Amino acid sequence: SEHYSCLSVSKIWSHCELLNEREKKHTKIKIIMMMQQQRYYCFVVLFALIITTIIGIGGSSTPLFVSADETVVADTVVNNAASANDESNHYLNNNQNEEEDKNIAYDGSDLIEWITSNGGFIHPNARIGLDPTGKYRGVFVKSVGGEDGGTVKGIEEDELVCSIPWDLIVKPDSYEYNRFQRTDCDALHEMYKQFKLGDKSKYAPYIHYLKNQPAGRIPSEWSKAGKDLLIQILDQDERHEGLPPYDALDRYEFEWLGQCNGEDTPLARAAYFQLISRDEDGLMVPFFDMHNHSNDPKQLNTIPAKPKKEGKPFTMRATRDIQPGEQIIISYNRCHGCWFDIEYEDCETKSFGGTDFLFSQFGFVEDYPQNWYIPQYEEDGVTLFDEIRFCLDRNDEDGKLFVRRFGDNYSDEEEEIPFDANVEFFKEEVGRLLKLEHELKKNDGGELIKSMPRYEWDMVWTYQKALVTAMTTAIETVEQMPPEYRNYGSSSDDYSRDHYDSRDEYDSGDDYSRDDSEDNESSSDDGDDSKEHDEL
Repeated sequence: SEHYSCLSVSKIWSHCELLNEREKKHTKIKIIMMMQQQRYYCFVVLFALIITTIIGIGGSSTPLFVSADETVVADTVVNNAASANDESNHYLNNNQNEEEDKNIAYDGSDLIEWITSNGGFIHPNARIGLDPTGKYRGVFVKSVGGEDGGTVKGIEEDELVCSIPWDLIVKPDSYEYNRFQRTDCDALHEMYKQFKLGDKSKYAPYIHYLKNQPAGRIPSEWSKAGKDLLIQILDQDERHEGLPPYDALDRYEFEWLGQCNGEDTPLARAAYFQLISRDEDGLMVPFFDMHNHSNDPKQLNTIPAKPKKEGKPFTMRATRDIQPGEQIIISYNRCHGCWFDIEYEDCETKSFGGTDFLFSQFGFVEDYPQNWYIPQYEEDGVTLFDEIRFCLDRNDEDGKLFVRRFGDNYSDEEEEIPFDANVEFFKEEVGRLLKLEHELKKNDGGELIKSMPRYEWDMVWTYQKALVTAMTTAIETVEQMPPEYRNYGSSSDDYSRDHYDSRDEYDSGDDYSRDDSEDNESSSDDGDDSKEHDEL
């Protein structure tokens, strides 16, 4: 799983000598991947290594390939070298799946022991592991009986879920409560320093966990083909600002290499992407950052508290009783525009980003509620015409979508009803996105799908579907409004502020919602509330 900037015979041989029995089965993939990374100048070395290993020479008492099937690997390498562009992504996916399988099975026992033995607290009924379906990892309340050994009470309201000592938090040299920096170079350099220290780091159990996370999940980590497809979907180029997100693809180059003057190494990339997808205003908090996300008031069940000053712990408490077997959930963007609590102090620094921000920052499309902010530009493609904000939610009883509110809870109390020009803009964008999908998915994706890892292909279309669903629901909501609520103007000068709540019409029996029984299936990630204050 290491990245090699320069390969030599000794390095390759040492790597192969350290392979355990399980890894030997996958040496073919590993060698092909290394060969593809280093291109032709490593080919001769690798080919010679394979040949000498097969015939039993090369100084090792244990043959690298032990079965008859595996002895054909030399031919496989030669054949795949000629078609690396077509096949490399499939090998990447296979290797990535192996890494993910290993990480999914991780139970965090070493991390929890490290935290609790150094003055920290993890609720005894909390566990790191798989959900009951075995599909993803998260943090859960232990089940009663069996291997978990949890208690009936689970975690009760206002109980401490975790307390992470200051000394166990990876942080920049200086810390100031409620200071938010879009790019915290000090924090990034500290993270890279700890990655380089590895087992010698004082945060070694945490760093080891981070370094073993699979890469390629965040759009700015994607392949060129994956990025190009996303740009095409978003209609972003030199002449058009297009649709959000707007900083999804060049953050590493712009922030780490540019603003922070960082080194461009595989380890630096890994440290950078782990920090930007996990930090709390520059603080890397072990255990806390392993929780999955939801803004659904029925699922969100905790609230964190950052240290008010250096030396204090990072804490998190339950906002309600969390039952045995239930997942412990946090919000990655608690202060987004669809939720507001004036007594929640950390909203000064917690991300205000919406659904597009989560996709850009963490690489997934959240479940409902969703907070959308979609700018509309003039015909020149760069001059801002208007900003359309709305909260998209789903009715629990029938699965239909509805716009909970146009505007957001940080603006005027009255609702910002879109005017006709906004509706027409949405219609044009929905038509463009659907036409593009039809064209690009011909022949099951053709050559295009082969040019990128399958995860990237799937996530591009998941986000495209989320955009189409959100704009379509907004269109239907506006067009089904009673005339007295409609805004027939064509510019912000005609903007109406009359309040309209689609839930009023929905609850009265009129259907201003959209069936979402088969929509958005992608949510939490191991990678931000329409939650009322009294529920908190």
